[in-house]
Amino acid sequence: MIGTSAVSILVGIIRNKMVAVMLGPESIGLMGLLQSILNTAGTIAGAGLAISGVRQLAEAQAIGDNQKITNTSNALLWTSVILGLSGALLLIMLRKPIASLVFGHNNYAWAITWIGIGVWASIVSSSQTAVLNGLRRLVDLAKTYILGALGGLLITVLAVWHWRESGIIAAVISTPLALFAASWWLTRRIKAIHFSLSWKEMLKLLPGLFRMGFALMSASLVRAITQLAVRVLITRTLGMVATGYFQAAWSISMLYLGFILDAISKDYYPRLSAVAHDYKKTNAMVNEQIKVVLLMAGPVILGMLTLCPQVVGLIYSGTFKETAGILQWQVIGDLFKFVSWCMIFVLVVKERSRLFFVTELFWNLMYLALVYIGMSNWNLKATGIAYFLTNVLYFCLIWIIVFRLNHFVWRKKNLLLLVALAMCAATISIARFIPGIFSLVLGLTLTAAMSGFSLFKISRSLGGLPWNKGENRNSH
Repeated sequence: MIGTSAVSILVGIIRNKMVAVMLGPESIGLMGLLQSILNTAGTIAGAGLAISGVRQLAEAQAIGDNQKITNTSNALLWTSVILGLSGALLLIMLRKPIASLVFGHNNYAWAITWIGIGVWASIVSSSQTAVLNGLRRLVDLAKTYILGALGGLLITVLAVWHWRESGIIAAVISTPLALFAASWWLTRRIKAIHFSLSWKEMLKLLPGLFRMGFALMSASLVRAITQLAVRVLITRTLGMVATGYFQAAWSISMLYLGFILDAISKDYYPRLSAVAHDYKKTNAMVNEQIKVVLLMAGPVILGMLTLCPQVVGLIYSGTFKETAGILQWQVIGDLFKFVSWCMIFVLVVKERSRLFFVTELFWNLMYLALVYIGMSNWNLKATGIAYFLTNVLYFCLIWIIVFRLNHFVWRKKNLLLLVALAMCAATISIARFIPGIFSLVLGLTLTAAMSGFSLFKISRSLGGLPWNKGENRNSH
């Protein structure tokens, strides 16, 4: 799945680069606002069924219950079609008040009408990828994301090149449509599932899907509303161009660093669900996941901190200089986000839905409050500072909760690695105030050292370094 995420990153870079160069920061800001509307509407209409479905399918797969697999897949897919249509129609009906709320006028009401199509496609494609993920069909899942990314890129390039600013709408809904087509094709190739509508069986399974799904939907909805509120706040306070700078920083942080989370979650979540009732195995798996995430994310985080202005210029353009100031804070915050994410899945697999919702509510309310308070003093940079502070506080909260819930104790080596990475990140950030190339040299040195250490540890866990494997075989 790492290779799949790498392809998605490359496609995302090309996509954002083209829009940034051809249309500028204001169009990136508009894209971010429309994407937030799509995410919010999709979260409400989707009801969290996709994530809930992954868990139930993974459990059925673990015990070899083929009938439950078929019934759950059918319930998930047919329900998502109905929910997607309902969400799209509701969004279209409310397009004018939503446009007025977000933009201050209803000039973009026509754009929200098209966003409704993307809402339907995103909900149905999420359920189809949930089937692939829950059944551990990782190759098909990889194909889905690669085809979705490439299809979305093609539509975006053609739309922006031909329609310019008006092509932003097609760019926003392009990936959901491409994902829908790819996931639909691949799920229907699964011979073990007979896609037939059985209302009786579906109605039996829906309460279980909705019970956990509703809690997950509530948490996702709070997150989506918060992101929309932050973008609206920036637009109303600093203008659409500032929203474009923020959107650029957020995209890099969430997409180009978040690929580690996305890639590993496709394997980690189903495996953790299978051992959810054994707290010792659960804790061991969480610790192992934390180690892998820190080893993989460490070099990326230090490298991004060191080359932040260059990365922003490469991915977007030289007009996005303010983005670097936001991104530097977000990158450090991502270090704590990665680790918190590994622990928070314990709440999900143990079906502690209310507690999960409370933690997500805490993160989003804290972030929104810090952005609102800090913007008067730090302007746009407040969004990055707020992200960093919120993730540190969230990390402390999740650590305490998982300890009390599952007797989770950190491995000393993992804790030392986290502290070392945090100190390296702080050192690189402070060194930036020293004139000259000292900060660049220091940052690259620390990044290279961390990369070598990570490569050594990961290689050893996989059976040793390539040049030592021959020696190991000879020793036997």
